[in-house]
Amino acid sequence: MSADDSADANSTLLARLSVSLPEAVKVQLSELGCPLDERTQIQVLSRGLSNQNYHLSRDNQQLVLRINSQASSQISARDHEVANWRLAEEQGLAPALLYVAPGNSVYLSRFIDTGEDWSRLMTANPAHPLQEECVSRPDAEGLLLDLLKGLAQLPLPKNPISVTEQWRRYFGQLEMIAESLDAASTDNAGLDAAGSSDLPISYLEPWKMRWQALKAHQGRVDAVLEQLNACELAPQYSHRDLNPHNLLMSQGKLWCIDYEYACSSHPLVDLASVLATHRLSSEQRHRLILGYLNDHPKLNDKALAAIPSALALYWYFAACWALLMASQGEGILKQTVLQSVENAQPQKQGESDASLPHSVSDYLQCFDDFMVLVG
Repeated sequence: MSADDSADANSTLLARLSVSLPEAVKVQLSELGCPLDERTQIQVLSRGLSNQNYHLSRDNQQLVLRINSQASSQISARDHEVANWRLAEEQGLAPALLYVAPGNSVYLSRFIDTGEDWSRLMTANPAHPLQEECVSRPDAEGLLLDLLKGLAQLPLPKNPISVTEQWRRYFGQLEMIAESLDAASTDNAGLDAAGSSDLPISYLEPWKMRWQALKAHQGRVDAVLEQLNACELAPQYSHRDLNPHNLLMSQGKLWCIDYEYACSSHPLVDLASVLATHRLSSEQRHRLILGYLNDHPKLNDKALAAIPSALALYWYFAACWALLMASQGEGILKQTVLQSVENAQPQKQGESDASLPHSVSDYLQCFDDFMVLVG
C-alpha cells in the first residue's frame, strides 16, 4: 500500500469512528493520548468473528478500541466479561482494560506489542485429531501449559456455567428462535416473492435446516456431557475460547484477550479449546495433556478418556454460536428472533447489526465447518 493509500485509509477510519463513537468514548481517547484527528494512526485488527477491533497509535501511546457487536452482546453477559477480564489482568494474563463505555458497548485497552503472530498456529482439529509430526513452534506446548495453569489458578468467576447448563442455554435460545421463524413463516404465507413481507426468506430455510441437523445430535451431546460430568471434581476459571486469535505472544509469555465467554466452568474446557484450535504435533499434544492433567486438583482419573468429548463439545458450542450469530445478522432474521434471545436490546425495525463483521452466509458456513469437526 502506498503512502497516499495508507493516508486515505486512515482518514476513512477516522471519519467513520468520529461519526459512530459516542462522545464519551472520544473524550476518553483524547485523555488517553489518542484523539480522533489526523495525527492518530488507526489500523483494523482482524482478530475475532464478532466484534470490531482497532489499533490506535500516536507518539508513545498505543490503544486497542473494541466495538462490541449487538449480536454478540445478546449471547454474552458484558458485565461478567469485564469482571473476568480484570481478574486475568490482575495476574498479568490480560492487557490492561482502561475504559468501559456505558452499556459496555466499547472497550479501550492497552495494546500489547507482539514480536510474532501467534495466530499462525491456528488450525481446526476434530475430536480425534490425526497423527501430526510437523512442529510449527517447538516451545508452543510449554507456553500454552503455563497459560492454562495460570488461568486455572485465578479466583472463581462469579458467573458459574456448567457445560450442561451452557448446552441448555444455547439449545433453548435456538429452539425459541426456530419457533419464532416457524410462526413468522405461517404469518407470511401467501405473500409474493417480491418482498411484501418484512421478513426476507432467503436465509430462513438454510438456517432451519442447520437447526434440524444440530437437533439430530442431541443423543451424542448427552453422552458427551455425561462423560465430562463424570470426571469433574470442581469448576475453575475458564476462558472458554483460547484459540490462537485470542492469544498474544509478548515478553516471553502468552496473554489472553476476548473474555466474552469466561466463567466458572469445567476444568477441561480450556484445554479442549487449545487442542481444538492449535497446530501442534502429536508429541506436543501428548506433553500438553499430561502436563495439564498431572495432579490436577479438580479432575479425577477419568479426565484423560474424556478429552475427545471435551473437544467435541467445543465444536458443538461453536456450532450453536454460529447459528445464533447468523440469526441476528444483516437484518435477515433479526427482527423475527431478536426478542427470543436473552437480554435483547431494542432495535429499529429493519435495522441490521452493522457491528457484525461477517455476513449471515459466513456464519452458516462456520456452522457447517464446525459440525464436521465434532467427529
